[in-house]
Amino acid sequence: MKYICNVIKLIIVNTTPCTILYADDDSDDRLLWSESITMNGLHADMVYVANGQEAISYIQTTAANLPSLVILDLNMPKMNGKETLHYLKAHPYYQTIPVIILSTSDNQSEREFCTAAGALSYFVKPQSMSGYYPIVKACMPYVGGA
Repeated sequence: MKYICNVIKLIIVNTTPCTILYADDDSDDRLLWSESITMNGLHADMVYVANGQEAISYIQTTAANLPSLVILDLNMPKMNGKETLHYLKAHPYYQTIPVIILSTSDNQSEREFCTAAGALSYFVKPQSMSGYYPIVKACMPYVGGA
């Protein structure tokens, strides 16, 4: 009987979806992201917020179940992506959360700043849905889709 309980517990753990926190003030970009993860078969619970301040607030209130991945836009009101990245990487409890930057900026100094500050990857927002495929593919290892 004990063996059966352990097997059931293992199945429950393996089927629990991971959470991706996406911070972007542009609702069209959030919609494109949502459609692209569905089309590419990425299975994760999505949480959308409009700025870095809301992202940090969400993370602080869900400290027992941190997101598997945070995706940040750079240009947001209240608290931008660089400030949010800096906060997350400076905080001992949050610094291990993987962060990917997804921005309209193709500025090399922005890329260098973000990667030096601890972002795993930096992607320029694509102009088409097919352009999201490499970004979704880069996210898969962090949400159990690899």
